[in-house]
Amino acid sequence: MLILHVILQIMLWPFLFYAQNLLVGSEARFEFTASQTFDKRLVNYFYFLFISINWLVFIYAYKIYQSKQEDLKQKLSIEKNLKEANLNTLKGQINPHFIFNSLNNIRGLVQENPAKSKEMITRISELLRSSLLSGKTNFVTIEQELETVENFLEISKIQYEDRLQFQMDISSETKSIQIPPMIVQMLVENAVKHGISILKNGGEINIKTFLNNNNFHIIVKNTGSISQHESSTKIGLKNIEERLKLLFDDKANFKLSEENNEVTAEIIINQDHFTI
Repeated sequence: MLILHVILQIMLWPFLFYAQNLLVGSEARFEFTASQTFDKRLVNYFYFLFISINWLVFIYAYKIYQSKQEDLKQKLSIEKNLKEANLNTLKGQINPHFIFNSLNNIRGLVQENPAKSKEMITRISELLRSSLLSGKTNFVTIEQELETVENFLEISKIQYEDRLQFQMDISSETKSIQIPPMIVQMLVENAVKHGISILKNGGEINIKTFLNNNNFHIIVKNTGSISQHESSTKIGLKNIEERLKLLFDDKANFKLSEENNEVTAEIIINQDHFTI
């Protein structure tokens, strides 16, 4: 760069002299001695060099800034895509075996109770529709989620009959709150499969939602014990924890507890991280 600047100076001065001779009359022109001309050129050389260096520093700094911004955008884009991919992987889906078994159970109802079998087929179609839609969105309302849960439980009752009972206590102010799709359904399916189904006399599932101290609570209780859950539910419960972490960071948590032969699964989401 320094060599280019020297060459520019050598090339520029003849043009400056020519312009001076062309534009300034001889009577108004100030004649410099050789020593003064050299000094003037030397001063101008360092002046232009200073200006050039400043421009170079500015341009270089701007290029670095642009590069950093592009790197940041790319990093954020990768993180966003990775997060979306993880969420899509973790989203709950209806177990195919459940659909297969349910259709077999409904087939047995067709002649015995045509009206009931028709209702169950409608519920299965709604359940499948909810499962498909869950892959296209990160949030649904509590009201929508509980429709899916109710369809699942009513279909399950074909198999378990009176061994499966359920109740819902849903606060009206929570119905429009948005949560990850299929997350309550996964808790309920877990309660049925690893709680109610292995008990000779079956049991009851209770679902409750409410607001308390700026926190939204979802509680699913079922008859049984955690020891019955431990062998086959860790993956499902880990799935729920990871989805909550991805969507709400540390503003949501999930816990599982047991008391008096009853397992309680609870999700708590801070009010700043959901909409009503």
